[in-house]
Amino acid sequence: MNYVKILAGLVLSFVVGLACRKFGIPAASPPVLSGALLVFMMSSGYWLVDRYVARRAAENRRHCGGHALDAKAQAAPQAGGSR
Repeated sequence: MNYVKILAGLVLSFVVGLACRKFGIPAASPPVLSGALLVFMMSSGYWLVDRYVARRAAENRRHCGGHALDAKAQAAPQAGGSR
């Protein structure tokens, strides 16, 4: 885990919140503690699920057809090589 990024994010969020409060700009965050906790918990849940999914093996990769351009690129050499 990169603690520098986490610290930079926390410092930046406090600076933006301070600037919004000082200059009277409406902040894009909930004005009550329960709303802020909801946003925090949703962000934490997203982060935890992302870490969990990234560690699991891709079990269904073989079922993925890939990009349509990849199929055309693979089909072109086969058609040209059958002369």
